[in-house]
Amino acid sequence: MTRKITNVLIVILTILAAELAVEYVKHFLKFKTGYHDKYLLTLIGMAVIVAIYYPVFGLVHHFTEHLTKKFVSASQKRAGGEVMGIVLAFLTGGGLLFLIYLYQWYGITLW
Repeated sequence: MTRKITNVLIVILTILAAELAVEYVKHFLKFKTGYHDKYLLTLIGMAVIVAIYYPVFGLVHHFTEHLTKKFVSASQKRAGGEVMGIVLAFLTGGGLLFLIYLYQWYGITLW
């Protein structure tokens, strides 16, 4: 049961992190490069999206699983239980991604 919950939470955090990377690349291509050809930028953006998402769901799964196991075990020690450790790990990771998204989308920092 906890293994399934952990896998679902890993996928959620991975999707959010990959989307954040894609948003950054889109912003970079749109505003920081000297290119103004919308067709070329669209093709480059599509290639970057594939280059980001393919490894995230194919090759990076083992890495994220390893990191999550360490993070969850550390959270379990602090929280006192397996389920509470998973919840604490997810809330911490989700909170960090929330802060990054908040800054990326609206320029708001909480520090």
